Amino acid sequence: MLLLAGVLLSACQQEPPPPQNTYGTTERAFVELAIATDEQALKLVELAGKPELVENRLAELAELRKLLDAPYVNNHAGHDMPGMPTDAEIQLAATDPDALEQFVHAHLTESLEVLRSAGPAITHPPTAEVVELMERHRTAELAVR
Repeated sequence: MLLLAGVLLSACQQEPPPPQNTYGTTERAFVELAIATDEQALKLVELAGKPELVENRLAELAELRKLLDAPYVNNHAGHDMPGMPTDAEIQLAATDPDALEQFVHAHLTESLEVLRSAGPAITHPPTAEVVELMERHRTAELAVR
């Protein structure tokens, strides 16, 4: 009985999960990752000579930054993550058109996969709208390739 009371008391002292439809840690983590990815991708797509890709990344970055609830810190600088071009890839893409095409395609397909997997975890409606915008962008961009 004493053990049960201890378990119940410790459970009561834990922070409750954030309410649905609020901007929580999942949304913040997504926004920070998406900003880091889009900032790197912007460097890559600027090389591709496709203004719609640049415009889409700039629009996404503007919407993502509106969602921040604290100053942005890039905790993903230098990481090699799906959908995020690395500095080495960007440097190679600047001199090799085949590599540029390959890395742009990888950015689009990999970031679309990340968006589709993150989407269901996002409960904050404004963040979910940005996820949907980004999915529409990637889908359309891949359709014209």
